[in-house]
Amino acid sequence: MLTVHTFYTAGGHIHCAQCQATSKRTHQQCRAPAMKGKRACRFHGGKSTGAKTVEGRAACAAAKTIHGRETRAIRKERAVKLRELKGLAKLLGEL
Repeated sequence: MLTVHTFYTAGGHIHCAQCQATSKRTHQQCRAPAMKGKRACRFHGGKSTGAKTVEGRAACAAAKTIHGRETRAIRKERAVKLRELKGLAKLLGEL
């Protein structure tokens, strides 16, 4: 679970969460305050409202499938086959 760091801005009068984005180059966390109700600052997607249309949501889902090899269906099928394999190995071990 990610911990949200709270820090104070405006001379200690306003407290807010810190942006959860990290730099690719330095691997350090962004030091900007996160937007209200969000986990990221305005530069790292805090202003984003996400996809609103069905086509937009489908495009986001397709973009999250990496190489088409790791889908839920494939993982489920692999888990079933591994359970069968473990069952067979257990049977062979008892003989």
